[in-house]
Amino acid sequence: MTKQEALQKMSDDIKLRGLAKSTYENYTRNVKKFLAFCNRPIEELDETDVRRFVQFLIDEGKYSLRTVNQHSTAIRFFFAVGLNRYMNYNQIPMMKIPKKLPDVLTREES
Repeated sequence: MTKQEALQKMSDDIKLRGLAKSTYENYTRNVKKFLAFCNRPIEELDETDVRRFVQFLIDEGKYSLRTVNQHSTAIRFFFAVGLNRYMNYNQIPMMKIPKKLPDVLTREES
């Protein structure tokens, strides 16, 4: 399967699930970035490539934790649904997003 065929299958699967247009755009952009980073045939890609890509996103430093997770989620969808290939997702960790407590106003401030 070529990269273009795999991207088209992923696109079809997104539409069949009724996912949002923004999801389609984000997943497509993120997977294209991953494929360009790896620059290898799809058949040779595995968890190690995904880990290297996620590490690159983190090390580059311009991506937020949420953005790194969005890339990981898109790539997981691409492999699981678009390519129908099993991956050991324990080898592709998601970034922990710190929880932020809401600001509470005092009676005087409200």
